[in-house]
Amino acid sequence: AAHLCGAVVLLSLACGASAFSPPPSVAGLRPTAHAFPVMCLPPTHQSADVDRRVALAAGLAVLAVGLPGPARGAPKEKAGKWAQHDGPFEPEELEGFTKTESGLQYKILKEGMENGVKPKAYSKVKAHYAGYLLANGKKFDASYDRGKPFGFTAGAGGVIKGWDEAIVDMAVGERRILIIPPELAYGNRNVGNGLIPAKSTLVFYIELVTLAT
Repeated sequence: AAHLCGAVVLLSLACGASAFSPPPSVAGLRPTAHAFPVMCLPPTHQSADVDRRVALAAGLAVLAVGLPGPARGAPKEKAGKWAQHDGPFEPEELEGFTKTESGLQYKILKEGMENGVKPKAYSKVKAHYAGYLLANGKKFDASYDRGKPFGFTAGAGGVIKGWDEAIVDMAVGERRILIIPPELAYGNRNVGNGLIPAKSTLVFYIELVTLAT
């Protein structure tokens, strides 16, 4: 009803009672003489115009009581909230992981789409992620912070080995936590002027968003 405030009708209450008979109740509401005021009209036009005004007033009453309020659905999860982590990792957070032959560890937090489509080698993919140092829990990078997933070619060596191994085993929509040892990450390299120290084990929260053939 608040959206109707811009449409204002100025009608006079100067007519006598004989000029207007209040319409029947609308949607269970009994209007009063002040609910639908009309202005006086010459006798020759009064009856037809009063009928039109009664119909208009009744319609406005239906709008006033019948319009639904704003839709209120369940609040949406903030993008990347699941991948937020504060402070050092506790021992219990590092339990329940599966370890592959290469030394990569992963834990599935959310299964992917039912069709189970996974990227093939050299297919284009987009993934969201947040990366942390295992040693102290410090975040060093996150695509969620930029509001845009990271696009790359799966299995082509364009990303660290731990990512290449993990991504081709994930279905679209799947979320995992990866624990990537130095030999599958940046090894002895110091990345970003100390942002990722040499020989760092990395923890990635990763979500496969899309893939394209």
